[in-house]
Amino acid sequence: MAKDYGKEAELAQSGSLAERMALAADPGTQPEILYFLTDDPAPEVRRELALNRTTPTQADDRLAKDSDQEVRCGLAKKISQILPDITAKQKVKVRQWATDTLEDMSRDQASRVRHVLAETLKEMTDAPPAVIRQLARDTEAMVANPVIEFSPVLTDKDLVTVIAEGANTARLKSIARRKSVSETVSDAIVATGDTEATAELLKNPGARISEGTLDKIVDGAEATPELHEPLVARPGLSDRAAKRLAEYVADSLVDTLLARKDLPPELAEQVREVVKQRLASGDGPPPDTAPETNDGGGDWFAAGADEDEPERLTRDEALELARDMNKKGQLTEGVVYDAISRKDRNMAMASLAVLADIKMPSVVKAFATNSAKGIVSLVWEAGCSPKLAVELQQKLGNVSPVEIIRPSSNAAYGLSDDEMVWQLDFLRGLA
Repeated sequence: MAKDYGKEAELAQSGSLAERMALAADPGTQPEILYFLTDDPAPEVRRELALNRTTPTQADDRLAKDSDQEVRCGLAKKISQILPDITAKQKVKVRQWATDTLEDMSRDQASRVRHVLAETLKEMTDAPPAVIRQLARDTEAMVANPVIEFSPVLTDKDLVTVIAEGANTARLKSIARRKSVSETVSDAIVATGDTEATAELLKNPGARISEGTLDKIVDGAEATPELHEPLVARPGLSDRAAKRLAEYVADSLVDTLLARKDLPPELAEQVREVVKQRLASGDGPPPDTAPETNDGGGDWFAAGADEDEPERLTRDEALELARDMNKKGQLTEGVVYDAISRKDRNMAMASLAVLADIKMPSVVKAFATNSAKGIVSLVWEAGCSPKLAVELQQKLGNVSPVEIIRPSSNAAYGLSDDEMVWQLDFLRGLA
């Protein structure tokens, strides 16, 4: 044993990089040697050390503060994965240490570390509640949304709190997609008036929606075509709701409504009578192709169709136009501002994709996840102004007001160059 220790000590001090990495990864390496390796100058060695399940907790404490974020990512993943193995009563101290360490890492300055932690813990039934609640409130969508959507640890109270704190569309949709949504949480989502989140809720068979709330949605959805199809398909419609839908949905949806197996014959006849009355009065069913509406959320209780709203391009059409304008030297920041004024998210995204030389799916991902940092980084890469970054977050990015990134005295765009480079690399990796 002494000879082995001496050999390990020698390798730890003067071995090659490959030898030191192997030593750090070996579960049989002496604990003292593993602790010694926390000072190794090569991050590759410390990364192996962070993943080694036999690394002593004293060494892990040091690694939790390591300057290399990949080291911290590996440690976060390892500790999260070993939690189920340290729940026995005799290991209470070890579990408390693991919980405390994860709670500290849930506040790590690097969003990648928090993202790894969220992805590892999101479906774990015995994840530490304090850690999960912290991650659910994270300002980064890629950290908070997976936990919000999947974590069984979050209670109704936690979810209602997230909603009350001003959750944006992406977060509301994450809640609406949960495997099980209570009536209390459903009521809170509907009360926000967010169209997309309400549509997700209606489509979710695991979401419980009270009859009163469903009637409320039906009453307010006439001018919101996005809600018509999920309403017609939603189980548990009251007689009143079914007849009210028949007053305004398109022909094809009336047919869908009448084809429902849970619609009693007498109610089906009443629905047909409503349609006949509408036709007789000259107020026939609207066209089956509904007008295109704004992307993102919006108060569908008060929303109405804007007849003067300009026609928008599809993503492919917008991208083709942006490329053509760029070849002619016409693609400028002003084009993006024009897209904002027309609420044309596709043209704004296409312009950023071309100006920043980034694939369209990467740009779409930033907007779809309401990523403030992603949008700011895209504007920076496109060579546009910090003011435009704020406008895009506010007008087309559906970023919550409290999460909007603004210019500061320390950073023109509100983020450091290194952080924006990381965000861009992350978005490119998603394409």
